[in-house]
Amino acid sequence: MKAASPGRRLPPFQVLALVGLVAMLAVVAYYPFTWDPPRSVRNTVVRHTDGSLQFGTMNRARTPGDPSWLGAARAGRRVEIHLVVLPDFPRAETETSIMLLARDQWRLDFGISEVDSQMNLELRRSGSNVEGDPQIAVADAFRPGHWTTIDVVFGDRVTVAIDGEQRAVQRFGAGSFDLWSGGRLALGGEVNGGGSWQGRIRTAEVRTSAGSVDYVAPGALTVPASYVLLPDHVTPFPPPTPREWLILLFHLVSFVPIGYLLVTSRRPRRDVRTATLAAGVLALALAAGKVLFPRHTAVADVVVQVIGAFVGALIATHGRLTPGQPRAGLHLGRDLPARGDRGRRDERQPDRKPLP
Repeated sequence: MKAASPGRRLPPFQVLALVGLVAMLAVVAYYPFTWDPPRSVRNTVVRHTDGSLQFGTMNRARTPGDPSWLGAARAGRRVEIHLVVLPDFPRAETETSIMLLARDQWRLDFGISEVDSQMNLELRRSGSNVEGDPQIAVADAFRPGHWTTIDVVFGDRVTVAIDGEQRAVQRFGAGSFDLWSGGRLALGGEVNGGGSWQGRIRTAEVRTSAGSVDYVAPGALTVPASYVLLPDHVTPFPPPTPREWLILLFHLVSFVPIGYLLVTSRRPRRDVRTATLAAGVLALALAAGKVLFPRHTAVADVVVQVIGAFVGALIATHGRLTPGQPRAGLHLGRDLPARGDRGRRDERQPDRKPLP
């Protein structure tokens, strides 16, 4: 009976290490495995007979693009927001947005949100990050059964008043309006998916030098009967926060052993190109799967993962693009003699006498 060729056997340790590492990356990518695929949902925003808007568990009420007053706000350096809201109690979620202007989950100009009885204001300004942090918090702003009036003014300073009483004042900065990137104005939730605020809004007025707009008025916002729930999954580039930069570095480092093991887990060994291509397919699969879960990915993640795998594959092949190919670089030392000339003395060299 002919024995199997030992050169074709799969190295068990490398194979197990590769499978374990891929499983670990899948857990990191999808944990806590909350199933949240794109789907059509019914919009729970309804209008009461008094003209107020009721917001439920699935809300979509937003402008189709940049609000018309954004240019006047940048030019006039002043914006006033007047809100009259009645939150539902008890709260089912931790923090949800009542009103915001944002391009996506990571780039926000301003956002007014509720955490139980506390109101938070996230504001893009000098000294903040792109998400508007640090927040301006106002404790005990809401209470059950009470219509709360919120007045926020952006000018030389930021002032927040609750039911006519000034509760917070901070410096805004002359160039803060220039940091606003625009986007969509939304009521009762995030611009794209995310948590939904529950309660009623009677007034959501924005005043600038160009006039005022009440976004509760009919036609001011797009409020479809149903919509496709597709939260933001793709992080913009460059990464908007230090945390996203650290995640990018993790993706780079984590795929170095992937590339190494893709080369060494097979006999004969894969070449660098094949291993890098396989790692690219794995990176794309992990990124695509995040659409089914409430997780984020980025094009930059896939790029650095492929780079990391390429580096790992080069390490495994000692710098050779294909197994057995000589490494490129400086050639150090003398050329070796041909096979048939080994052991012969070069007749051009004189005999060397031993040292005394």
